[in-house]
Amino acid sequence: MTLLGAVLFFYSTYQGQALTTESLRQAELSDHPKKIPNFLFINAADQELSLDQIIKNNQRVLIVDFIYTRCQTVCIALGNSFQSLQETLLKRGLQDQIGLLSISFDPENDDAQALKRYQQRFRMDERVWQVLSLKDFKDRQNLLNTFGIMVIPAPLDEFEHNAAFHIVNKNYLYQIIDINQAEKALEAALLVRGGLAQ
Repeated sequence: MTLLGAVLFFYSTYQGQALTTESLRQAELSDHPKKIPNFLFINAADQELSLDQIIKNNQRVLIVDFIYTRCQTVCIALGNSFQSLQETLLKRGLQDQIGLLSISFDPENDDAQALKRYQQRFRMDERVWQVLSLKDFKDRQNLLNTFGIMVIPAPLDEFEHNAAFHIVNKNYLYQIIDINQAEKALEAALLVRGGLAQ
């Protein structure tokens, strides 16, 4: 019985490489980038955009985070990290290679006006960083499942959710980097970019 338990543990933790859900989804991607469905979004100008359009329009590797604009906890940390990355990308002249994308998983509240306020709050430079919200609430669970985002309702109409940096290119999720490793996320995006250029 002990042997069976050990075998099940080995396979359920991706051959011993992952002991948490977060590390499990990171380990799975290291071998197999994940295809992302073509979701529909709106931007701060209330324009409808598909994921395919976003990728076609900027031709960059994207560092993606997931937020809701009323968030006063982890989303602030994500916004501050993206502000720092935005500055780094502009200083190093990398804005044509790497882009930043914040996606709201709260389309019921995050309309174009809410996105615009979030954009202004974090002083987004649209050459580098854009914020989007899902067009349709019915796509929310599929979006969350695709990226491994767990969202739990919290008091005062807020949410508890996990957070990370997601490295995306050409409709594929390549890597997930911990929230406290913004520089590592940039390095990972540059490696993906370099690998695709070869």
